[in-house]
Amino acid sequence: MKSIAIAKKIVTTIVGIGTAKIVNDIVEANVDTDNVYQKVTVKSASVAIGYAVSETTSNYTDRKIDEIVALWQKHVTKSNTSAE
Repeated sequence: MKSIAIAKKIVTTIVGIGTAKIVNDIVEANVDTDNVYQKVTVKSASVAIGYAVSETTSNYTDRKIDEIVALWQKHVTKSNTSAE
């Protein structure tokens, strides 16, 4: 089912971008930087944290879409085919 794979990619991309933005904004609002060194290190850490959390939320979203598809196929279409 290519349409499900496309939908999963779109949703997980949107979730990933939103998560990274949220993490970045939280860090910027709560961490004071006094010099260039701190600005570079804090921004670098913010990006790394954003990517890590984004990967986790994207994987979670991907699994939830698989669960929804499986439930739909089981209860609505009565099909036991794979969600991939």
